[in-house]
Amino acid sequence: MGRVKLQIRRIENNTNRQVTFSKRRNGLIKKAYELSVLCDIDIALIMFSPSGRLSHFSGRRRIEDVIGRYVNLPEHDRAGRVNMNKEYLMRTLNKLQCESDMAIQLSNGGVANTKAEKLQQEISMCQQQLQICVERLRYFDAAPMSISPCTPSTDLESCEKLFMDSLALVCDKKSKHES
Repeated sequence: MGRVKLQIRRIENNTNRQVTFSKRRNGLIKKAYELSVLCDIDIALIMFSPSGRLSHFSGRRRIEDVIGRYVNLPEHDRAGRVNMNKEYLMRTLNKLQCESDMAIQLSNGGVANTKAEKLQQEISMCQQQLQICVERLRYFDAAPMSISPCTPSTDLESCEKLFMDSLALVCDKKSKHES
């Protein structure tokens, strides 16, 4: 008996969605680990569950080091990707580091309840900001297949605005260098 072909769409039932995420997360982490060992590569994987919990994996290096390495690459080495605002990416990286540090403190129980609540709120805000960053980064993916025919026109308009803003910044920098 073979497997049933699963239609790729959002799972509506919260419990089923969480179970599917947990199983597939473990499979994805296993594949990332295998790829890092077999090909001797640096890899960083960051995921948020449907409930907002952070899951991450990195190979030989820390996630912060891999992202920092990407941020510090010269523009021509980024395989044609749009040069995003370096400071914005660095702030996101720093927030991720702070969130990781706070999670470690909370797991050690070394923080008072009121302080823990404030930290939980800050972690939640950072997770939301990171999710926004991830969504924006998807727009800059060089693969045209990443935009599906089902993508709402509002998302496409947002993508177009991001591209136009980025293009304007590049043109502005270019004109300043030519002067």
